[in-house]
Amino acid sequence: MKKSKLFLGAAIVATMFMFSCRKDKVEALETITSAEDNSTAENEFTAAFDLGDDVASSDGRFKKAGTNILPSGALVTITDSSFTDGDGKEFNIDFGPLGSAAPFGKLCGDGRYRAGKINFTLSAPYMSIGSVLTIIISENDKFYGGNGAQMTQISGTKVIARTQTNQLTIVVTNGKATNDNGTVTWAANRTITKITDAGPGLLGDVFEISGSASGTNRKGEAFTVSITVPLKKKVDIGCAQTFIKGKLTLKNTVSGKEIIIDYDPFNNEACDRIAKATINGKDHIYTVR
Repeated sequence: MKKSKLFLGAAIVATMFMFSCRKDKVEALETITSAEDNSTAENEFTAAFDLGDDVASSDGRFKKAGTNILPSGALVTITDSSFTDGDGKEFNIDFGPLGSAAPFGKLCGDGRYRAGKINFTLSAPYMSIGSVLTIIISENDKFYGGNGAQMTQISGTKVIARTQTNQLTIVVTNGKATNDNGTVTWAANRTITKITDAGPGLLGDVFEISGSASGTNRKGEAFTVSITVPLKKKVDIGCAQTFIKGKLTLKNTVSGKEIIIDYDPFNNEACDRIAKATINGKDHIYTVR
């Protein structure tokens, strides 16, 4: 009898241990999925801002005075060149179709690859307080961004309003990011502040981003995001793929689990695309797409 009770107790302990391990594994998987998918959307829509900021900061012909991120072969078409007709200037950039072999798309000055078409409307000279730059990315235009080997198609609307000389507010609506992992939906309210101006052109400039976001991951699970330490972005080759510093709290809506995401887990502001997701005191390192 004692032996039977001993076996029964061991079996219960083993079952509880297995259940605990399985629960931790499920939570870790949920963590990584939402963390990875938010990072993908975050990066791609920030890169769309980089492109709009670079081109809209130019003169009336949208030709950058200094070093720019537009590659040779990207076609800039101005469909409305006047601010006086009531609907602002309108233009689009066509990077050509997605290629059939890597590297896909055209290599841009910030080290990112882009393909497809992206559309812009500018209400007033970009550096004037109150100007609004609207980025419209249609699914039909098949706009992609990425590292050349892994590309993500994005669509949605991004409205950028200048509140100060070095500061902009940003609203993303109907955001969608699709790659070989699946589809993420995303919306955001952000403030972007330029903390370093490296001179003519966008390359070398450093920005800080604060605000909140929400979306659904590739499995359709909802999440919300709050930036707790401003995300730091350096627009330069090797750095422009992701953030070099910053933390955010991501909460999975159904489970209520909070995830801390750290874009600088080694405290060195390296351009290494490495981030850390922490849940229940456990760390999970992953590579940002």
